[in-house]
Amino acid sequence: MAMWRIKINLSDDPQSRARLNEVLSRQHVTAIRLSPRPGTDTELAGDVVLALPRDDELGEMLTALHAISPQVYVSRASHDQEPSVAAMATSD
Repeated sequence: MAMWRIKINLSDDPQSRARLNEVLSRQHVTAIRLSPRPGTDTELAGDVVLALPRDDELGEMLTALHAISPQVYVSRASHDQEPSVAAMATSD
């Protein structure tokens, strides 16, 4: 199973976080971390590591994420780089 690291910038509001959670809920996510983007109080930077059983699912995932944010970056992640603990920081 291929591992992917995806970085996304999104608005820091409940609707954007809910949409991100909805997209990721259908995937095998091994780690997610959301943190405030430096220099702004209204945006988050997300770092997600996930495993996709087929590479063709990556296109569907990116299409769904681009509906949330125009800033989505993807790279291959190796299994030894996979974080051992999933952490999600939210500001409520």
